Amino acid sequence: MLITPITKTNIQPTKLQSHHLAQIQTREDGFVFENQNINKKVLIERKIIKENQNINSFYDSISTHIFPDSKLAHSFSKLLQGGYIALSTSAYSDLSNPKSAIALKLDSTKNVVHHCCTLENYISKGIGIGINYSNLKNPIEEIIYTNNYFKKREPHLRRPPAGIGLLNITHPKIMDFIALKDNANYNDWCFNLSVVMDDNFLTKVDTNQDLILDDGTKIKASEVYSKLIDSMRKKGEPGIIFSNEKDFICDSCAASQLKENEALNLAQINLSKFYNKESKTFDYAFLSQSANTLTMALRRIAPDGFISILGYQDLLNQMGLNYGSKEALEVLEKALLTIKEQSQIEGIRMCISPSGATSRILKTTPSIEPINNTYATYWDEIDTMAAAQKYLDGGISKTINLKPNHTTQDVDLIIRSCFQQGIKGVTVFPPQ
Repeated sequence: MLITPITKTNIQPTKLQSHHLAQIQTREDGFVFENQNINKKVLIERKIIKENQNINSFYDSISTHIFPDSKLAHSFSKLLQGGYIALSTSAYSDLSNPKSAIALKLDSTKNVVHHCCTLENYISKGIGIGINYSNLKNPIEEIIYTNNYFKKREPHLRRPPAGIGLLNITHPKIMDFIALKDNANYNDWCFNLSVVMDDNFLTKVDTNQDLILDDGTKIKASEVYSKLIDSMRKKGEPGIIFSNEKDFICDSCAASQLKENEALNLAQINLSKFYNKESKTFDYAFLSQSANTLTMALRRIAPDGFISILGYQDLLNQMGLNYGSKEALEVLEKALLTIKEQSQIEGIRMCISPSGATSRILKTTPSIEPINNTYATYWDEIDTMAAAQKYLDGGISKTINLKPNHTTQDVDLIIRSCFQQGIKGVTVFPPQ
C-alpha cells in the first residue's frame, strides 16, 4: 500500500482545542494534584513515580527531556496528561533505555545456566524477551529450566518476567513443544509459546503429506496439526506465527518481528480520546497532529520505535458501533491510515501490541480487544485483525476468545481464516 508522504514543513506543534482541554482538568487530592485521566496507581506499583509525586509535573519533566523546544514539550506533555498518548512504562522508567522487549538468539555452544545469566541482564530491567529455540537440540529442557529460574526470581524483579519461546514447525522436538503446557498451571509460567508455521504446512495437512523434520525424520503433517489444535483448545498455547523464516524472532508478545538483538521501543495512541461527544464526530485532524507529535518524540528517544493503539472498544462504545461491523472497521482503518501517514515521516513502524499496563494507566480498553466477547463472533475478531493488518509493519498481539461450546472445526477455521487473510499470527484463549 502506497501512502502519500506529508512534508515536514507542514508539521506544527499540536494545539489542543477547547473540547479536548476540558478533559484535562485536575483536582487536589491531599498534597498532590491528581490527573483525572491517569491511573497513577499503576505507575506507583511499577516504581516509576512516588506516591506523593505530581503526575502532571512528571509528564512535564519527561517532555522537556525529549523536546528542547518549549512549545513542542508543552504540547507533548498535554497529550500525555490528557491520556491521548503514552510511552511505554520502560521509557518512563529510563528514557535512555526505553526498551519494552528484545529479540535474542541463544548461543547453541553454551549451556542453559549461561543463557539464564545473559537473559538476566534484560529481565532484571523489566525488558521482555523473544527467543527462537530452533537452533538448540534440547529446547524443551531449556525452556522449562529458564521459565522456572525466572519464576523463582519474580518476587525480586521490578516487573513480572515476560517472554515468548518460538520453535519452527520442522524441529524434531515439535510434538513435545506443542504439548508442553497441556497440563500446566498458568501461574507457573512466565513464557508464552508459539509455533513458527511456514506457508506450505497447511497444504501438506490437506494433501496428507509427510512433514520432513530437520533431522530427516518424517511425521504426518496432519498428526502435528491435530495435536496443535488439541493443545490450543486445552490451554490456548502454543500460538501460531505464520512465517517462512527459519530464524524468525519477535518481541515477547509477538507484536513485531525483530532482528537479532533488536529491541521493541513502544508508544501508544488512545483512540477513545479522539471522539467528540458533543459533535458526535471522530477528530481525525487532531489524531493526525497527535500522531505527528508522538512519532517525533519516539524518534528522539528510540529511532527504531513502534507505534501501537489502544482504546478501540472504548471508542466503539462511545460511537454506538458494534465490534466487527462495517462502520467499526471503517473507523479503525481510517484511524490507522491517519497514524501511518505521520509515522512513516519519522521512520517509525506500526504494530498492535498488548497494552495491559498502559490501558490501565489511561483508564481505557486494551489493544483492539473486545471487552465482552459474548457479542463478538470469531469472524468479527478476525475481520478486525485483517482490517488492521493492512496498515501495520509488525503483527497484532491479540487473542481470539473461544466460546464454551467451541469445536475442533472452529479452531481449524480460525487458523485458516487468519492465514488466508494475511494476519501474521494467531493465538486463541480457551473458555475459563
